[in-house]
Amino acid sequence: MKHKKILRYVTLSLLLAIAIVLNYLESFIPSIGIPGVKLGLANIVILICLYKYKVYEALMVDLLRVLLANLLKGTFLSIAFYMSLSGAMLSFLVMFLFRYIKTLKPLVISVIGAIFHAVGQIVVALIIMQTSGILLYLPFIMLASIITGILNGIVCERIIATNLFEILEENKQDE
Repeated sequence: MKHKKILRYVTLSLLLAIAIVLNYLESFIPSIGIPGVKLGLANIVILICLYKYKVYEALMVDLLRVLLANLLKGTFLSIAFYMSLSGAMLSFLVMFLFRYIKTLKPLVISVIGAIFHAVGQIVVALIIMQTSGILLYLPFIMLASIITGILNGIVCERIIATNLFEILEENKQDE
């Protein structure tokens, strides 16, 4: 039993590390025409965690990813940090709620999460910048969110379909 817990925490730690690396590497990819728009590759890891782990574990991976990635990039407690945190938390909450609708596939949940990530960021931008002009970006950001949500959802579904997590479970039973 003790080994199972250790393996579980090691796996979650590796997923956190992957999410941080993806987030960090993504910061080197230039925006695709819309300032601040990124691919959201780390969200693939968060969605996998929502499907394969307990909710509080997935939430911890998401929170730690935001905190550690922003520390690594030197943006901790900056506007970028608060926008990232708000987007991540709103996205997580909505994905968590929709995750339990059995007819929705990870691809759909990914798109919903991407949209609400953008909504969370827009809300913080509205509060901080105190200008409604930011809403002019909304249609473009929503379109980008749908596209990246689809791409990330496809990757997530393929990773889940590999049965990697079931293989890990089988290896735990062999010990």
